[in-house]
Amino acid sequence: MLQRLGGLLSMPKLTRTGYEIGSSEAGAIVLHKTTFQNRIEVLRKHKLARAGVEELDAIRNVNALQRGTHLEAGVASWAQERLEEMTGGTVAMFEPDVAYRKEDMGIASSVDRIIRLSDALHLEKADGSVVTHVGEGIMEVKTDFYHHGKPKPEWIMQVMHQMLCTDLRWGIISCMDQGGKLHFYPVEFDPNMANAMIMAFAEFWELVKSDGEYPPIAEEAKPDFIDISDLLPETNSDMAQLCGDYLKASAEERMWKKTKEGIRDGIEQCMDALGVEHAALPSFEITSTMQMKEKRKMVATGEMAPSSKFSIKEISYE
Repeated sequence: MLQRLGGLLSMPKLTRTGYEIGSSEAGAIVLHKTTFQNRIEVLRKHKLARAGVEELDAIRNVNALQRGTHLEAGVASWAQERLEEMTGGTVAMFEPDVAYRKEDMGIASSVDRIIRLSDALHLEKADGSVVTHVGEGIMEVKTDFYHHGKPKPEWIMQVMHQMLCTDLRWGIISCMDQGGKLHFYPVEFDPNMANAMIMAFAEFWELVKSDGEYPPIAEEAKPDFIDISDLLPETNSDMAQLCGDYLKASAEERMWKKTKEGIRDGIEQCMDALGVEHAALPSFEITSTMQMKEKRKMVATGEMAPSSKFSIKEISYE
């Protein structure tokens, strides 16, 4: 059954905070921090849960969460179709409605999809080598609108965590990028990585039970700025002057933008008062219109929104 959380439709939470580390938390615990959380925050959340305090997760990127929630099923279906084309065989897929658990490790996973390939799938890894998958494995579905052509480290940790929970030994990350392109990234079970993860999980639970703490996250070191003053004569460029001019131009740009917006507002108010959309003066032609247009989205929805058009053309009668 789907639940609505903060306006979003999602599967009910299947893992138990305070007693089980979920797949989305594995990267933060092992790598110390990921894009949206760090291990100190995860530890605090689990301690509070054990004390009977339920803390709502802070949503740091609402757009990303909404996008992933609404597009996951479509991307999974698209991936299934593509994989059948690539293998020439049947790709069975289902969405588990239960969590896979390893109680001795204190881990549990809500897997996006379990897939079963009837024929071999060959995928290229980042190092150029080719891996072959067949049979049953994991599919993790991602929509990443800041994608750079490779999987994030926390994604690999997430799939490795899922493999530990399910005893499956391969997975695929199916990612739709900002251009609407679908990528497949293979993940193989890595025993050395698995051992490191199990040790990190054991340390985590020891801190939960003993009310211990991780060391504070070290601030990123300030980069070393190299003094290039003595090198400037060789470049035939007055860098200091250019830097000053750039900052001055940026400040003037912001000032003139505000001035321009104020002037436009004055012209539009005058046009509205006169009830005209196209006006002429001895030296100018002015257009100020408002119309309803369909919102530009990845999928046509028929939703309309107001759109304005404003222009001033200088004319000459020479």
